[in-house]
Amino acid sequence: MTDVLQVIKENINLVILLFGALLTALLLFNGSKLSSHKSRIEEAVSRRNKKWAVNPIDGAVIDEDDEDASITPDTIRQYERDFNKDCAMHNVFSQLIPVFPLMGILGTVAGLMLETNAADIEGMMASVDTALSSTFFGLVFAILLKIIDAVFPSKIIEDVEVMLDDYSKKIDIADMIQKMKTNN
Repeated sequence: MTDVLQVIKENINLVILLFGALLTALLLFNGSKLSSHKSRIEEAVSRRNKKWAVNPIDGAVIDEDDEDASITPDTIRQYERDFNKDCAMHNVFSQLIPVFPLMGILGTVAGLMLETNAADIEGMMASVDTALSSTFFGLVFAILLKIIDAVFPSKIIEDVEVMLDDYSKKIDIADMIQKMKTNN
């Protein structure tokens, strides 16, 4: 048991730092992918909204000429599926953030358990140093990553979900008006 605790004590800070740097890079990279999806979806929805309009006078659906007929509802659904795949990765990365305080606590427990076995004051101080530094690094990365997650990818995801929800409502209304018009 002492050997395991010693390995943890010697390596926990490095593990926290490396894992923190990796997760930060992955969150930022995934955030940039989500941002490019957002731009692509925004452009497609904007073009699609220009193609369909409702005449405010008689409520008729106006089918305007679409200079780029490649934007169809299926195209937007495919963009949404691609976006959702990267959202799933974002969820995985977000779920890993709470691991950092846990790794810090692991280092704290390992350091304190080794402190009880320390024969001299230097051994005790090294164990206390590991205990405090692992907790510090774990908390710093948890806070930093939570801030990055809240400000960057999560905001993009929320914006796209609202945009796609609005688009779906417009399509449903246009379909409903079209059906009512053909029934009359």
